[in-house]
Amino acid sequence: MIKFIDIIVGGVLIAYFFIVNLISSKRVAFSGTIAAVGVIFILYHFIKNRFNENQYFIKGMNIIKVLISIGLIFFIVLEAAIVFYPKKDHRDTDYILVLGAGLNNGDQLSLTLKDRLDSAIKCVNDYGNSGFIVVSGGQGNDEDISEAEAMKRYLVSEGLSEEKIIKEDKSRNTNENFKFSKDKIEEHSGKAIEDSSVKVVTTDFHALRSNLLAKKSGYKNINLYTSNTVSYLIPVFYSREAFAVVKSFLFDR
Repeated sequence: MIKFIDIIVGGVLIAYFFIVNLISSKRVAFSGTIAAVGVIFILYHFIKNRFNENQYFIKGMNIIKVLISIGLIFFIVLEAAIVFYPKKDHRDTDYILVLGAGLNNGDQLSLTLKDRLDSAIKCVNDYGNSGFIVVSGGQGNDEDISEAEAMKRYLVSEGLSEEKIIKEDKSRNTNENFKFSKDKIEEHSGKAIEDSSVKVVTTDFHALRSNLLAKKSGYKNINLYTSNTVSYLIPVFYSREAFAVVKSFLFDR
């Protein structure tokens, strides 16, 4: 069994790629990377057996193993920070900012986006949050309307007052969600963003990065309330998020 562990791991990763994409309505981002890692595991099994007597190959693989071990330790520490970051704050705020998450079939909410909106509704109906709701998300190339418009329509259909909803429909990523929503909030409130309290509603895996990007955009008084990641997407979304946090830190996205 141990002799074939790399093949087993590779096969599991490749199988996971096919399963999540068969279940999902469209291609799951980063799942291809997971499949590629699976292929590498399988190829490695055969390469190591073919060149296991080559001293240069052995030295090279030892260096690679050290680098991978360092990277894996960093990845585990970062994942722990993502997993355990505070995610459920019920306190009332002046504004509830719901981050976009893509549409299906041109104008239909993705499951992730619907869960975020349901979490915002829960904050209003179950915890008495009275703030204005900012729905943030532009229109992608494969979308018929902006995410913000689809989000607003859903909230209104669920009984929320249209007058309580502020639409930000230009952003294309999380960084822009915060930057453009900041302009909307400041225009609406007549105050600088640091003088308004804001609850950020997103998905649990996204909490840490959302907080980092919000602070970079000048938000001071913020808390988070998150929806739960769909169970079968936890491995791919949480893995991808570790790389996204590093990317956001380096490139401000």
